Amino acid sequence: MPKESFDCLLINPKSSTQNLSTQTKLITLNPLNIIIEHGTGETVKTMEIKNVYPCRVAYRILCNGPTRYVIFPNKGFIGIAEKITIKITLLDTLKYQSNHAFIVQAMPAPGDFADRKAVWMNPQQYNILGIMTNTRVRTMRPAVQPLNIASSTTTSISSSAASSTSDVHTAPSNPNDSSAKSSPQKSEAIEELTAKVRKSAEEKSNLTNEMVKVVNEIKSIEVDLDRQTQLVNELNDRIKNGEGQYTNLVLRENILKEELEIARQRMRMLNRKQQ
Repeated sequence: MPKESFDCLLINPKSSTQNLSTQTKLITLNPLNIIIEHGTGETVKTMEIKNVYPCRVAYRILCNGPTRYVIFPNKGFIGIAEKITIKITLLDTLKYQSNHAFIVQAMPAPGDFADRKAVWMNPQQYNILGIMTNTRVRTMRPAVQPLNIASSTTTSISSSAASSTSDVHTAPSNPNDSSAKSSPQKSEAIEELTAKVRKSAEEKSNLTNEMVKVVNEIKSIEVDLDRQTQLVNELNDRIKNGEGQYTNLVLRENILKEELEIARQRMRMLNRKQQ
């Protein structure tokens, strides 16, 4: 890695590394609080990360519920003054917990390396000045607004109670007939509700399986992307080595041409003296 690529990090060369790590601001996040609405199924949110440091920055996002969320991309690089949008997917909104949170880590990443996983596997190797920031992003649920139906509910209950009372006084006094008529209706309602619950459970299971497949596909895509990045880095290294060898060959050719010209001049001078 060239030394001049680290010049952008030296904001105050007299300050210590510890002061830099506690005072330097690398990125900004929007929002800092992610709202998870009530509901079922998956919930998709976005978060914007902007680089406010005069140098390329490496970032990664950690979560205390890694099996509940899919974050894409969860790590990478951000150029100077650039910003990226992160997609955060809660796979099952019913499993949301109020303590769910994210930590966004960032550190300077000068140079042209592009292996986003290797940077965070051994950050000390790339984070020479020891500058790293950790920003917490919280999650929360919106408050449930109370419904103004207390009076109407009371009125309806009173009216239904009154009507039921009048029905009791006017209905024929034969409890066996009414219970016999209501029992088949109750059993049919229970069977209908049971069928609906089973159908909902099957649909939820199918959706969960599809989500797992999507998550596995995303992970396989990330693995392929990392492999392709590694191949690109290897090709870049070969190209640089080839360019260096070509430059050396050109210099060698020029030197040989100069030596050949000097030898020819000497031969001419010798020929003149002999004549």
